Amino acid sequence: MITVYRTVPTPAKWQEIKETLKGYWENDQWDITDHIFDEFRTKKSTSTSKTIDFSRLQPGIKEEIKFFLVRRLQEHTLQLQTATSYGSHLNRLATFLVQAYPGIRSFAELEREKAMIRWRSYLIDQGFSVNKSRLSSHTYETLVRQVYEFIVNFYDDREEFVKDVWDMRKISGAKYTQNRADYLLSFENIPIPFRTLAKRYLKARVGVRSYAQCATDLMAIRLFLRFIHEQYPHWQDLKSLSRKDIENYLVWYRSYTKDWQKQHRECLISLRVFFDHIQRAEYPEAPEKPHSSLLFKEDFPKLAKRSEEDIKFISEGVLKQLEDNLEQLAPPEYIPVVILLRATGWRISDILNLRYDKCLDRTAQGWWLCGDILKTQVLNHRVPITDEVAAVVQAVVDDVKEKSTPENNPNKLLFVRLNGKRKGRPPEGAVIREALNRLAKKCNIVDDQGRLFHFRNHAFRHTKGVELINNGMNILHVQKWMAHASPEMTLRYAKILDTTMRKSWKEATKNGLFRIDPTGKPVKIAPSEIENENLIEWEYIRYNLDAVRTPLGYCLKPNKVECKHQLNPCLTCRNLCTTPDFIPQFEAEIREVKAVIERGKAQGRTIWVEKNEALLERYEAILAVLKDGHTRHLAGKKGREYVGEERLNVRQTPA
Repeated sequence: MITVYRTVPTPAKWQEIKETLKGYWENDQWDITDHIFDEFRTKKSTSTSKTIDFSRLQPGIKEEIKFFLVRRLQEHTLQLQTATSYGSHLNRLATFLVQAYPGIRSFAELEREKAMIRWRSYLIDQGFSVNKSRLSSHTYETLVRQVYEFIVNFYDDREEFVKDVWDMRKISGAKYTQNRADYLLSFENIPIPFRTLAKRYLKARVGVRSYAQCATDLMAIRLFLRFIHEQYPHWQDLKSLSRKDIENYLVWYRSYTKDWQKQHRECLISLRVFFDHIQRAEYPEAPEKPHSSLLFKEDFPKLAKRSEEDIKFISEGVLKQLEDNLEQLAPPEYIPVVILLRATGWRISDILNLRYDKCLDRTAQGWWLCGDILKTQVLNHRVPITDEVAAVVQAVVDDVKEKSTPENNPNKLLFVRLNGKRKGRPPEGAVIREALNRLAKKCNIVDDQGRLFHFRNHAFRHTKGVELINNGMNILHVQKWMAHASPEMTLRYAKILDTTMRKSWKEATKNGLFRIDPTGKPVKIAPSEIENENLIEWEYIRYNLDAVRTPLGYCLKPNKVECKHQLNPCLTCRNLCTTPDFIPQFEAEIREVKAVIERGKAQGRTIWVEKNEALLERYEAILAVLKDGHTRHLAGKKGREYVGEERLNVRQTPA
């Protein structure tokens, strides 16, 4: 026999409610235009109702609803507009409670499921629809459900894992991000015979998975266990679960989830993981058949393949415009957030959860940004940052550290609201995005087609991934930098790079291609004049990649990657002994390098010019030694006339 725990309001809890409702909150009518609501107000508030009237509610119920609204507003987990909307429903709720539960003094006295059924039936009798239409019961039901869960959870002083509603903020080690508004996991809709099973499983998950993943897991097993309970009301466990039961469930489930295909797949994956875990952990309620015999691979719907076009990143032109106008971003405290998004490629949630006491580290190799990547559970993740970015972060650290107290910043967040409606919490990622798009509109930041650019926070992450690969970083190193759980996402960045280069090349060559004639001048040619598709492909390669000519062919490495072997490897060998006899050869090399520099300038190939100018400087330094009548030999007699560490960049010859 399963005993259902009933929460009751204790004198101590009632006293806490009374202490909270002192002053203005004692009034039975709240005017939301009053200054006391200013800290909860947003610019987007469009509510037409100006008053919340509690006067018709029964004693006890009245105080509980007031307490719910005040606490949720102060915690910044309820918007003022939503609170006002709830307030407009209170008269109808008061009428219902008087009719259905006369004399009731607390939500804790209700049996939730029965009360919700009676409340829904009452609303339908009043002409409301169960659909989300103008006369919908949805908001009314949400009000009662949320107040009930909040009050019952408030009265319940038991260990969190024993409760039917868990507060993730109270669970030590739970992966709860500070910028989220959601933090409750409710087991109340899970049939009582399976509730202990669900709680034991989620207890093992909350320490290793994010709140969002745990909420998905809970939804998945709730749907399944409710279906099974309806089919087999006498079952106390899942031992007799069969493939036929799963097939029946899938028929129902596909119909139930037809409008949310993505969650459809995620919930089935959560269900499979649930079966796998409870069998490996030898739960006494686990199915006797192995989970592989219950859920088959073909049961999972295939996701539509995402093309590289679906993964957005920011072009160099837009980044340049952003950098030129970043100082105009408002409010200015968002500027360091954008700088870190750009420099690290981290998710906005991970940036906003950085701690000022441990986000910077200095080693012999330079500065590192340190933080936790919650999605893939990479704790104390580190990526290198430049001295300039580190200086920006350090300035924020110094400022927030001076202003922080245990009351206004208990979690030592780097980016935090020290007062107002999100006191002690970071700004929402959405407000960063909105600020960037206001900047784009103000400064006319446009894309490559001249259209106003629309920023997304996650696009900075994709941009960083593409840049790292473009700069020649090893795929595995990129995976580590981005804290990807698997290389598949990292490999997408490589595909984006190739697709983007080809798209840019096609755009740039709409009006013709260019070749370099024997004199080094660019000559325009029409694509129609090139009959061989391979030649067109070669023009594409030469336009985008280094295409450096070597004695035996062309090197197609990324143009920012150093290589000591593209030309004569003797140039980097310590055993090369050079004497004044070779002055004519060095003079010839210098003439050729200068010619390459001129051709590079004519083509606008900045990287070629920079590398060859550095090489020219080296050649001229060696030539000066030889003209002084000395021998240069790095490996012999302390390098003889050693002129500095010779880390020569090989000559870059345009294809």
